[in-house]
This record gives sequence, structure tokens and C-alpha cells, in this order.
Amino acid sequence: MKAHAFLAGLLLATVPAAAQTNCGQLPKIWEGPAYAVSGDTLAGIDLKPPLKLWGIRAPALGNEPGVGAMRARAALEDMLTSAEHKVSCRLVAFDRECRALAQCTVTAEWPAGSKAQPHDLAVRLVEDGFAYGFGLEAPPPWDKDASAKIAHFESISRQARKGLWPHWLGEAPKP
Repeated sequence: MKAHAFLAGLLLATVPAAAQTNCGQLPKIWEGPAYAVSGDTLAGIDLKPPLKLWGIRAPALGNEPGVGAMRARAALEDMLTSAEHKVSCRLVAFDRECRALAQCTVTAEWPAGSKAQPHDLAVRLVEDGFAYGFGLEAPPPWDKDASAKIAHFESISRQARKGLWPHWLGEAPKP
């Protein structure tokens, strides 16, 4: 009987809906002008709480931001600027800090001069080496391949030593 009570308690502690009740109601979508707070977090007008990009981690700015954190934030801000800060997000869940986890896209010309098309911000950050995959065990229900895409682009980016990968891998800077 104690084992059943323990398992029930463990199950309740891991159910995402339980965490969501403490954070409020999770909207399904958010669209509007957004700005980079860090390399993986967006803020927008009338947007509370901030949005964290689903499936990635980037260096945190914190009290004493390092160069890597500033580069990751700048990369995200550059993506947002190229799309005139117009973002469309589908919200997945809340994280432990009550930030909404979301898959966010912008429509922009990448590479420059090409036809404008939608780009997933998290995938682009991973592909460019400014973020790495995190929390990929439960992809959003509408994008079952999201985890695989991020893992794939992380592998390519890491092998090519793009963005922050040389630092993350502990390699000495090139002269």
C-alpha cells in the first residue's frame, strides 16, 4: 500500500498540469512584437510571463554576463530585427520559473536576399551554435519531429565548431 501511495505522489509531482496551475492559465498562441531578454528568452509588449524558447538553452546573462551570453542574446535580437520583431509563438507549457515555453517563428529573408519564409527561432539558434538542445524528451504535440530537428542541428553545429561550441568544448581560442 505504501508503494502505491509513493507512486501516486511521484506521478502527481511529474504531471505538467500540476505545475501549470501555480503559474496561471497558459494561452495557446501569442503573436506580437518581441525582444531578446537573453539568448533563449523573449519579452514583448503585454506579454507576461516572458517566453522561453522550447527545446533549447543558451548562456544566461545573470549579474555578470559573459561574452557567450551577450553573443547568444545578440544573435536572437538580430533574428528578431530581421523580422521587424514580429513573432508568432505556440505555447507548450510552463517551466519551473513560470516562464511559458514556446515554439516561436519569424518570417525573414535567410540567407539575405532570399525569399522571406518562416524560421523557428530555437532551431536557428542551435544551427548557428548559440544554443544547445535541452528538455527534448517531450516534443510539442503538433511537432513530433521538433526534438529530432534540434538534436540534428546541434550535432552539425558542434562538429563545425560554430558559434559558442569552441568555448563549450573547452578549446583554446584561435589566434
